[in-house]
Amino acid sequence: PQQALNADSTVFFELYHASRESFTYLKEFYIGELAPEDLAAVPRASEDTASSDFMQQLREFATPFRLRHPRPEDAVHKSF
Repeated sequence: PQQALNADSTVFFELYHASRESFTYLKEFYIGELAPEDLAAVPRASEDTASSDFMQQLREFATPFRLRHPRPEDAVHKSF
């Protein structure tokens, strides 16, 4: 819906997609992660927040396909 456009809409996902079957579509639409420093700039679509139980289930489901940002200390630099 329009209210969730360009905003953190996690709470709407929990409210409108109560079935965990909807999680199966996440991988199809997943395009990557925000850089941690950019996360604070994302506007919230609602004053409410998703429940901690929902967020835990979401993390467990998405872990196999989520991309990870490398930590600066793990960066590998190649010299040519």
